Amino acid sequence: MKALVLEAPRRLRLHERPPCATGPGDVIVDVELTGIGGSEYLAFAAPGLRRLPNVMGHGIVGTDPDGRAVAVNPLRGCGTCEFCVADLRQLCETWSLIGVQCDGGFAEQVAVPEASLVPLPAALTWEQAAFIEPFANAVNAWDRSQAGPSAAVAVLGAGGLGLGLVARAKAAGCATIEVGEPSATRRDAALALGATAAAPGLAGRYDVVFDSVGSTESRQTAIELTRRGGASVLLGFAAPLLELDAIRLIRDQKRLIGAFVYSGEQFRQAVGLAARTESAWVRNVRFSEVDSLLTAYLDGDFSVVKAALRPTW
Repeated sequence: MKALVLEAPRRLRLHERPPCATGPGDVIVDVELTGIGGSEYLAFAAPGLRRLPNVMGHGIVGTDPDGRAVAVNPLRGCGTCEFCVADLRQLCETWSLIGVQCDGGFAEQVAVPEASLVPLPAALTWEQAAFIEPFANAVNAWDRSQAGPSAAVAVLGAGGLGLGLVARAKAAGCATIEVGEPSATRRDAALALGATAAAPGLAGRYDVVFDSVGSTESRQTAIELTRRGGASVLLGFAAPLLELDAIRLIRDQKRLIGAFVYSGEQFRQAVGLAARTESAWVRNVRFSEVDSLLTAYLDGDFSVVKAALRPTW
């Protein structure tokens, strides 16, 4: 089978590999599409947790051995600790993600635990399914925020995570959902999903501000835009550190909340939210186009709403 392998920073190479080997409880998924987002372009430049060589891609959808359309929940844990038992595997000491600590969906096939498969409704297109994994992150961030329908919400960034937050806030009935995003195409997608306003930058004060970007600047902006007594929710990974005015944070009694991936139930909820997206928002790419796409992201070109690798193209 063909697999696109990250061999070194900014070096991808297409390999011909033997068929996937399966362990106990594993099945082979024929990959139809694997989403490409922040995790991939950041890892392309700096692999981080990934031990090289690595096959990236954790937003995987395809068909199982019975020919059924499925999404793959890539999060794994030990299965026995208190967090795994409570469906909070992201807090397990040994958590891992398919496509990060082990080979993922930048390949024609991938071996995954059968228990990680989530059936897809027949009406959902493959392109819509590309939003399931990032939207699952958004569901978790929303739940962590404890925001209600009366909350004035701001979202920084309208990639997959940010669009998922817009969809979730709209589903909650929020009357104010404002998005800060430099890309016009992504702003248009946010408005289509229910954002009440979208602009390159925001200047109001909000009950809850979600930072889906994770840069030093966006994190500081999120905290600044949060009203007194409000919550800033951080879920982006662009920068490792944050400098903040702790005294002001304390005096304003703002809550600073981290949100990382999702529970199994939140992943399943994301399937319904993904149905609200439009297939036309997704740019499908071949193996040969991934390198240039990731490079464009690193150069700051986010005109594509969502990209996805189609291994069989």
